[in-house]
Amino acid sequence: MARHILKAGYPLWVYSRSRPPIEALVAEGAQEADTPRELAQHCEVIISCLPDDSTVRKLWLEDENAALPQMLEGAIGIDMGTTSPRLTRELAEFAGLRGALFLDAPVTGGQWGAEAGTLTIMVGGDREAFERALPILQTMGKKVVYVGESGKGQLMKLANQIAVAVGMLAVSEALLFAERVGLELNQVVEVLSSGAAGSWAMENLGARIARRDFQPGFMIKLLQKDLRILLEEAGDQHIPLFGTALVHQLYQTLQASGEERLGTQALTLVLERLAPKPNDVW
Repeated sequence: MARHILKAGYPLWVYSRSRPPIEALVAEGAQEADTPRELAQHCEVIISCLPDDSTVRKLWLEDENAALPQMLEGAIGIDMGTTSPRLTRELAEFAGLRGALFLDAPVTGGQWGAEAGTLTIMVGGDREAFERALPILQTMGKKVVYVGESGKGQLMKLANQIAVAVGMLAVSEALLFAERVGLELNQVVEVLSSGAAGSWAMENLGARIARRDFQPGFMIKLLQKDLRILLEEAGDQHIPLFGTALVHQLYQTLQASGEERLGTQALTLVLERLAPKPNDVW
């Protein structure tokens, strides 16, 4: 994602706990900051894409070298990870006290979309800040949508994750049934992708299931984090999400067996283990 910004011609400062991506970007023309604090002192737009609330809170607010307390007046902070709407609103409120702005802009499209610059980006927060940040966001995504006030981007992403999780169960069940009744899975994926059952998950992840490829475009442990946030938010709003809760529990079995770094298409492994073939040995 950072590389797309750099290739679009924007001057780029970078910071990460991981050395290889920083070294690669610096070799391509980015400048390295030693801390988020230093980065915030140089940049009009500061973007993070991190895995969970605790890491986001530390980088932006709670660490001694956090970014938000050093943001320039009028600067824009953007969190592109999936975090709780509650945290997003807290960060936006703190930014406002400094005369800065903060957007929540979670993405969907996985690793492949990030590499290709074809992510869908859902943005909540101040509308004027969105318009200012839009050209930068468009370097990373093919569809960038403003969805409302602070926190609404995260809520849109949570709605997306319901469809992702329950849709993955539908794909996995369809392919398990097809395999067990003797259909050829690559043909099943081709046929189902072309009709009413067609979806991104069927076409892309169904094809990976058919060839037993469980490498992650999006890891189980990250989806599980999103589902925990989602189910907590749904609980606060008294919204029953039976399918989502079931998928969350099914993925839990993969986490318990040490498989949480597999791609989300590995859900099919749980179903296979629950429905062994007659000659399977346990």
